[in-house]
Amino acid sequence: MDITLFISRFLYRIRYQIILGSIVITALVAYFSQFLSRSYTVTTSIYTGIASNSTLEEDGSPNTVALNNTFDNLINLTKAKGTMENVSMNLFALNMINGNSEEDNMFISAAHYRSLLKMVPEEVVNLIDKNSLENTLSKFEQYKKEEPRNFLYELFDGTHPHYSYESLRKTSVRRLDNSDLVEISYEANDPGIALSTVQLIHDELLSTYDGIRYRAVNDIVKYYEAELVKIKATLNEQEQELTEYNIENGVINYAEQTKSLSGSLSDFENRYEEVSKMYESSESLIKELEGQMEIRGKLFSANADFINALAEYSELNGKITEIETFNTINIDNETNLELAEYKEQLKDVEKKISSISDQIDEYKYSKEGIATDDLVDKWLEERLNNIRSRAELDVMDRRKEEFTEQFKIFSPVGTQLNRREREIRVTEQEYLEILHMLNVARLRQKNLQLTSSNLNTISPPTFPLSSMGSKRMLFVIASFLGSIIFIIGANLIIELLDRTLRDADRTRRLTKMPVLGAFTGNIQLKYRGYIKACNRISATYICNRLNSYLRPNKVMYINILSIESREGKSFVSKYLLEQWEDQGLRAKHLVLNEDYQLKGHYLQATSFENISDDITPANTDIVLVEHPAIYRNSIPVALLKQADVNILIANAQRVWKTSDDEFIKYLKDMIGDTPLFIYLNNATRETVEDFTGQLPPATSVRTVANRIIYMGLTAHETSVK
Repeated sequence: MDITLFISRFLYRIRYQIILGSIVITALVAYFSQFLSRSYTVTTSIYTGIASNSTLEEDGSPNTVALNNTFDNLINLTKAKGTMENVSMNLFALNMINGNSEEDNMFISAAHYRSLLKMVPEEVVNLIDKNSLENTLSKFEQYKKEEPRNFLYELFDGTHPHYSYESLRKTSVRRLDNSDLVEISYEANDPGIALSTVQLIHDELLSTYDGIRYRAVNDIVKYYEAELVKIKATLNEQEQELTEYNIENGVINYAEQTKSLSGSLSDFENRYEEVSKMYESSESLIKELEGQMEIRGKLFSANADFINALAEYSELNGKITEIETFNTINIDNETNLELAEYKEQLKDVEKKISSISDQIDEYKYSKEGIATDDLVDKWLEERLNNIRSRAELDVMDRRKEEFTEQFKIFSPVGTQLNRREREIRVTEQEYLEILHMLNVARLRQKNLQLTSSNLNTISPPTFPLSSMGSKRMLFVIASFLGSIIFIIGANLIIELLDRTLRDADRTRRLTKMPVLGAFTGNIQLKYRGYIKACNRISATYICNRLNSYLRPNKVMYINILSIESREGKSFVSKYLLEQWEDQGLRAKHLVLNEDYQLKGHYLQATSFENISDDITPANTDIVLVEHPAIYRNSIPVALLKQADVNILIANAQRVWKTSDDEFIKYLKDMIGDTPLFIYLNNATRETVEDFTGQLPPATSVRTVANRIIYMGLTAHETSVK
């Protein structure tokens, strides 16, 4: 099926529904829309400077995601419920303060003010301060706290056309293309309310944007500043504790001090080992010498002067050793004088001992007569060495204890110093990190100030002097187009779902049978004067089609069938007989109950001669056999097979049912290869014209209509000579 032809014919068929239906619906909408309230729109434009301002970022390129996020935040802030609640309360207070029930003003019309007064309770009216908006709003806030479910909450959360959130949320807030401009637009049926609403939204946005925009980054800067103060205080406290600990433990430079102490200890140990060897050597030698000169030793030992001299010598030598041992690093002048004095005294003692030695010379010989000069000198020398080394060992033992005490002190001091210094390093690192984050936050704060300058009003809201006509014309146009679309859509659904035979294309699709032609019948009163002429044309078309089955010296039998009764078999047969007679052919029409009976030999007929024995090729060319309706009667199979053509007459206005498919299947099984056609009766003129061409009357209107139906957009009626 040609889809273009289908659309054109479909639209032509429902042309009256489209025209009349759209006119009626449009007229109704035009009439009732005159009672709609008028609409006023107020707009304002704000310059944000978000996209075009400079930035402190190194690359300098704008961050598209950040820009879009900033604009989204700005728009969502404007349409936030909290913002709209403030606008609602301010708008209600302004209208109650400035409203006039006698005449319109810049805030609210008189009609809307009177309507508002009727719904506001007395307790809320008493809260209105005609001289102060701030005082009124303060009373509103107090009233809302005292009464959880009050009129003001119901006003905002309800469905009021001016003060409810559902109405205010319809405010249009959009960014103009990719510019820095944001447009705020609001539409209401009162010009004063529309102006006040936009003005309040504008003021609310300007007052809250800066705080919300900078609050996060300001809080971050304050946080890092506070943390920096805490970390700095902690660092100062740790450093002060380290200083006090160094003073308490006498630490100036722990590394150098421990290094010096270790060096002194090494020298001390070497000298201690040397003195110990000297003492042990002298002790051993003295024992050996005293064994050889026991008497002389006892004599000398018994001498008090000698003993005292030795004791004094030992004391002086110990002092000298102590000074030299304990002051190996730094020796001042006073110490040098004291050491020199001790050495002078030591020389005097040595002289004294030498004098005593001279006295001992008297005992040069033992009682055995052995000379003892060398022995005494040697014993004396070793005795002096023994005393000196003993004194040095005593002093060095005390020094060793001091070294041990110093190491006991310095060993834990090192661990504590490392721990404290590590804590200070960690705190310093934390301090530097916080300082870095603070600098980054301040940089972002400054960058935000550069990229989000204060909002500036470019076009302030103005009082609307004219309305939009309540969009009446738009409603009328929409109703006209909508009615056309609805009518076409409804008919298209019917067209797709309808199982009425109606035309040839639908009949072929539903019955899956070839369509031989169509008759208009008697249904169109507009062309009642041309019914017979049109039917003759239809009969001429079908007769010419059936003449191809004529054979010389043979009668052509045509079965006229129908599934149901009153399908128009006799009506069609009458016109076919007339047409064949006009063509000079001898045609005969066999009618039930007139030429043959339903019972008896008809049901048992094996050929057409059984129902009519006077038909011969000599007197008849064509025989039309009209059979009874199939749905209640049985038709002999032999007659269906012997016929040249079987024609099933069907009313074009009837619905094609599943049972009809079963009957068609039954017929096809019986007739075998014999041709079976369906012929539409009571069809529309357009359906008949699909077979016969244009039917009379041939008017210019009909000609144009045919061109439209068949999409002959550039066709001409010029005859070819």
